[in-house]
Amino acid sequence: MRHLLDAWPAVDARLREAEHLLLMLDFDGTLAPIVPHPPDARIPAKTMEALRALARCSRVTMAIVSGRSAGDVRSLAGLAGIHYFGSHGRERIRPDSDAVEADDRGRSAIAAVSRRLVMDLADVTGFEVENKGLSAAAHYRNANPGDYERIAESVRRAVGADPALRASPGKMVFDITPADGVDKGVAATTLLREIGGLAIYFGDDTTDETAFRALPQKSVTVFVGPTSSSSRARFRVTNPLEVGTALTKILDTAAL
Repeated sequence: MRHLLDAWPAVDARLREAEHLLLMLDFDGTLAPIVPHPPDARIPAKTMEALRALARCSRVTMAIVSGRSAGDVRSLAGLAGIHYFGSHGRERIRPDSDAVEADDRGRSAIAAVSRRLVMDLADVTGFEVENKGLSAAAHYRNANPGDYERIAESVRRAVGADPALRASPGKMVFDITPADGVDKGVAATTLLREIGGLAIYFGDDTTDETAFRALPQKSVTVFVGPTSSSSRARFRVTNPLEVGTALTKILDTAAL
């Protein structure tokens, strides 16, 4: 997996040839560094500057595809005129709309498993369950490492008790979603069918791998993280700051 900035001359040539660019990005760990408390996440200033300019660029359609709820990630990103997909693709807010499009069928199951985990692990300091409506996140980033096995087993039992749910391990989190086949890959390919163009996708975690696998081979897929990763992405950058650098380069090309 080549570093995107090292491969930039070849990537830049592909971007110049494309009539339109469909730029899709995860939020936590990609646009914004991961922080101890999710509500505190912020996009770095230089990255925001590039995002605002890209959102205005006629050659670019932009989307943020997040595990957060669509409303939450829109509030944090604060970008008008772009697509937002939340809960790993289960919610959608279209550009310049306030309406959240969602299938509510998994909501009661998510609420039930969230309540069970809160009760089962009430005495584990630093463990937190975030019920996002159509998905949940069992966070253990602030828990004692010695509690990991207990947390993991509790998640396995709680999710395993309901065949309508599934759990995916991520970065210091278990993402819990309905087992309905909807994921970030579905969101990304749906938008690509609607918009067309050259797909560019940046993501850092397990759930982003569904997009890396689902998008066409010609897409520019970028994993955010260490060289040792076994990601299916074609390129990588090291951290969210390098995502910002890459976005500035994409803007320079798209604005030509």
